[in-house]
Amino acid sequence: MRRIGGEYEASLSREMLETILKETVTGIAVVSPRVDGIQLDYTNDGFFSLFGYTRDEYEELSEEVRMTLLNPEDFINTITRINTDYAPGEIQKFECRINKKSGETGWVLISTRKPHDAKKGEQTFVCNLVDITDTKKLQMQLQKEKERYEIVEEVSDNIIFNYDVVTDTFEASSKLLRGLGTNTKITNAIENFTYGNILDHRDVPAFIGALSSALSGKRINVFDARVINSRGDSVWHRIKFATVFDESGNAVRFIGMLSDIDKEKKEKNRLIAQAETDQLTGFLNKISTSLKISEMIRENQDGNGVMFLLDLDDFKKLNDTYGHREGDLFLKEFTTKLALSFRTTDVLGRVGGEEFVIYVNGVGDNTHYIKEKAEQIESICHSVKLDCAPDKEFSCSIGIATYPNDGETYTQLYEKADKAMYSVKRNGKDGYAFNE
Repeated sequence: MRRIGGEYEASLSREMLETILKETVTGIAVVSPRVDGIQLDYTNDGFFSLFGYTRDEYEELSEEVRMTLLNPEDFINTITRINTDYAPGEIQKFECRINKKSGETGWVLISTRKPHDAKKGEQTFVCNLVDITDTKKLQMQLQKEKERYEIVEEVSDNIIFNYDVVTDTFEASSKLLRGLGTNTKITNAIENFTYGNILDHRDVPAFIGALSSALSGKRINVFDARVINSRGDSVWHRIKFATVFDESGNAVRFIGMLSDIDKEKKEKNRLIAQAETDQLTGFLNKISTSLKISEMIRENQDGNGVMFLLDLDDFKKLNDTYGHREGDLFLKEFTTKLALSFRTTDVLGRVGGEEFVIYVNGVGDNTHYIKEKAEQIESICHSVKLDCAPDKEFSCSIGIATYPNDGETYTQLYEKADKAMYSVKRNGKDGYAFNE
């Protein structure tokens, strides 16, 4: 009775297995690779559905068509790789092209494993096939979009980038490496941008500000910064990016673009400098001198400084006697030598036809230094010679005011220095005096 029951149970199990295989929506196939193609030893109905056929329609196909339903090149190449690179029994997944009844090419994801005990040349592979045609089409469409963006990127000055907030990873196209010498993938990105050799250190505050805004919920952020290229030059870029948030409202990704604005920025800075600068001498003009010194005082309220106000003695007489051309030549040589005698952080301005202001930060209580600089200014003025009057010695009168002792604003310092300068004028010119 048990034996009969066992036979019944075995028969039932076979029937159930057949039903399961028949009703499975994915394709099941037992496949044997052959030299001239692929032999299908077993297939379920789901396998035929992948290609758009019924089982009866499949039976009507020629042997040649049957052997090419699965793209032979894709399948055999993959089987060869599985045999070479993987251990028996290890499940592998790979993509394979298929030729559908409609004439179009589809894609399936095949799961299989290397047989354990098959003899060489007699291998069979049990394969599970899932239609991924729609997914593959989407991937190819996205790839085309990516290539389109890359083409646009190549013919423009833009670099597309992506930043993953969670992993702190920055990625950009290969153009970043070619153009700026920076890796296309940067881990520990925040630290590298802040302390590394990627951004000009002067622009790190702008970077931190935009980052903070994005993490705080601002969707679109824009800032300008100098990016250091492969030659070590600082190149101006405009960085614009959008923030992607998760369902909880947390920033998880930045997607953006770097645009080369170096020429535009430098031209703008040139125009600003032109508007701020006296064209003859290269010194700041009257308004810019006032603004710059006021800014320095605001930023250094706990420090000290000194203002020199100098007026060229009898300069009008020089112009009247030798002409304005000679007067301009004198001013150019005098201011060139003067600029070489001061730091680049000092403010040098032309505030009148023959009147100049120099402001030096951090030395307001160093009387010895102040006297040395005043005497140096006098010496420079004496040293300038004109071809039209080689024996004539020119001079200037200098008034000195210190911050904060003589004033806490530009106007207060200027008035005190002006008062001291006119005291020199009244006492024979060609000298300097402190405010008293």
